[in-house]
Amino acid sequence: MPGQRDHRRTIFIEALRVTVRWMVVRAVRSVDAGIRNARRWYAERRASGSGGAYQFMRDFVLALRKAEVAKWISVAGHPFVFSPIVAFLVGAGLFGPVESVIGLLTVILCCLLPASLYILWKVRIGAWSDLDVSARKDRPQLFLIGFAFLLLTVLVLTVTSQPIVYARGCLAAMILIAGGWFLNRWLKPSMHAGFAMLTACSLWPLNAWLSLASILFAVAVGWSRVQLRRHTWPEVGVGLVLGMLVCRLILA
Repeated sequence: MPGQRDHRRTIFIEALRVTVRWMVVRAVRSVDAGIRNARRWYAERRASGSGGAYQFMRDFVLALRKAEVAKWISVAGHPFVFSPIVAFLVGAGLFGPVESVIGLLTVILCCLLPASLYILWKVRIGAWSDLDVSARKDRPQLFLIGFAFLLLTVLVLTVTSQPIVYARGCLAAMILIAGGWFLNRWLKPSMHAGFAMLTACSLWPLNAWLSLASILFAVAVGWSRVQLRRHTWPEVGVGLVLGMLVCRLILA
């Protein structure tokens, strides 16, 4: 029906607009974070009195570049970016582009978009400090929202008879969130690293070399989270191991 087609197109355009806006906001924040980290490092170096002017400038540029690289790796490895893109590419190879697009749109409309809007709303009203929800006290609410939207996505995928692999992926994500929720009592496990490792390990049955490359990327995502001072190495390590275990239990 033309009316239904126009309605779906409107929804798709709106979802795309929100996604692009989110990526632009992340890019602006990455530049700002890189400058602030480099300035802080520069102030520490200047206070110590080590090196000359040339060394200061050289190290300042390197620090800025390092922070910028870490920020972009973190953005690329975000659970709302890396995992959906990989799922779309894998789905296109296994089931065809049409089924893959339908599956991705289902995940976006039922989970990623409402979760993103909820996070933006909480940050805008000042309830949460940043889009990463860095404060450990705020993460249980984020886990609850993510779990609920993933459950809704699984139901929609099942009712619409879409490939079972999408529902299994959402189920794995729910288990990962539940594990992070439980461990949040003692430390703040990195969900960036956890989802990146879960996605990377799930590629092993399809292509071992691609999976290994993705695992290295997941480790790089963990490094970026430490560099950006969002997590410590133990928190990143827990996230990586958790993602690997969930993949072994659910997707193997």
